[in-house]
Amino acid sequence: MHDEDILLRSTQGIAYLAIAPCIFLSAAVWFTSDSIGIVIANLFQVYFSILLFFLFGNIWSLKSNFEEQYNSQLKKMALIPILLALLGIALTVFINPAWGAGCLMIGFYLSRFVRFYYSIFEVISKTYIDLLNRISIILCICLMLIFTYWLNPYSNPLETYI
Repeated sequence: MHDEDILLRSTQGIAYLAIAPCIFLSAAVWFTSDSIGIVIANLFQVYFSILLFFLFGNIWSLKSNFEEQYNSQLKKMALIPILLALLGIALTVFINPAWGAGCLMIGFYLSRFVRFYYSIFEVISKTYIDLLNRISIILCICLMLIFTYWLNPYSNPLETYI
């Protein structure tokens, strides 16, 4: 087996293990009582923000592996997750969790279409780009489930924040 295959499989395993709690928490809010569901939904948003902070650190540390022409682009890429996390936390704390989840969902989805990503993607292998796309889609679905939970008119979990 080649070193590249081992690295890819290891990276895939780490990525899927990192998002497994997001998948579990976003599904668990629908199968628990309302009081526990609110705690789980808040826990999801905390975990997702921590995941974005780790993503910031990983992208920032990649600067040493690329040429000088990509360093400024990697700095811009690294700022997107940390700004999303901070904005989501601020909206969750100061307004309500639905605003925070909505901001995370829209920001995370739209960040996939930022123009300066594409020059970095020319350097990275297609298999890693496919992995990034799969993980992004899974996380967007999880964010949609949490956002839908907060706006659920039957259980009305936002009532505790109003």
